[in-house]
Amino acid sequence: MSDTNENAPDSSFILPPLAVGAVVGATLLVTLAGTDYLAAADWGWLTMAVTRAATVFFFIDLLLRAREAKNNDQKGMKGVTAYLKTGLAWIDVLAAVTVPIMELLGATSNIPDIFALLCILKLVRYSMGLALLGRVLGNAADSLLSVLLSFAIILITSGTLMHLIEGPGQPAQFGSTPLAMWWAIVTLTTTGYGDVTPLSFPGRVLAGITMVCGIGTFALLAGILASGFADELKRREFLHNWDLVAKVPFFSKIGPGVIAEVARLLRRNEFSKGQTIIQKGTPGESMYFIVSGEVKVRTPSGSVRLRNNQFFGEMALITGAPRSVTVVASKPCVLLELDVADFRHIAASRPELMKMIEEEAARRAT
Repeated sequence: MSDTNENAPDSSFILPPLAVGAVVGATLLVTLAGTDYLAAADWGWLTMAVTRAATVFFFIDLLLRAREAKNNDQKGMKGVTAYLKTGLAWIDVLAAVTVPIMELLGATSNIPDIFALLCILKLVRYSMGLALLGRVLGNAADSLLSVLLSFAIILITSGTLMHLIEGPGQPAQFGSTPLAMWWAIVTLTTTGYGDVTPLSFPGRVLAGITMVCGIGTFALLAGILASGFADELKRREFLHNWDLVAKVPFFSKIGPGVIAEVARLLRRNEFSKGQTIIQKGTPGESMYFIVSGEVKVRTPSGSVRLRNNQFFGEMALITGAPRSVTVVASKPCVLLELDVADFRHIAASRPELMKMIEEEAARRAT
């Protein structure tokens, strides 16, 4: 049975859970300190103390990130420069220097509000959802721009037509195209804000058409984003599966094309604590990759625990012999299963893969 090493944690930075907790806690405290009750209790000193402590925290975090960038792959100051060119680096810099600069300039009255905003921006670094959204927006940029262009065309057209139709009768509301465009944008985005409404029959017909166009535009926008999220999640899942397969020693000898084919065959399975995954003596029909959780491998010499990014049961692919050990889920776990039949189907069309399996089986038999 093979083993793989865990990914080493990034110990150079303050742990993300601690950072998130500190940022959220400081934001809540500073925000609450601005309420009437706490303001009347004169808790301003506490607000400033928390703000300054968090600023020191942010400054240390900035220095640690700069040091990590400098030491990354021996890049030196080039790594620091590359780090400072990223958007997240600017958030780190602003969070570290804004409050001290405001205090030096004497603009202390707005510090709590500015600090709360900076705290929220710092959370962007630890939000996987926002990072995912950014990639989706980048991938779907062309489609999104097309939708926005369509929205702009509908907005200008409906605003101009409504000005021509309702302008003479309601000059205060539709007397100019910009005024009519206010009606158009609230109608497109909210199907009617209610403060400005057309009175004539042609105006109401145009309003109905505008509402339908608005609903259609935002439905199209939602569809593009939903499809983009689904594609990105599939891409990430595939890359994760590819990485798991590539860590298997005998898979590392084959090309990326075969690894990609194998990664697409993996099926997700969940096991509860204490559930038997493999029973000794049963036919070997699958190998497994651990996504999360922990399993216990019971061998004649003792028990071995396997965790995230490790694998077991690969002898089923190589020799097809019955299971030689029992594997039990010691914690709730999520596994990816590679069926022997699916793998053999790929191997049949890949002579080099079949040869590699035979060589590996012969090596293990000796």
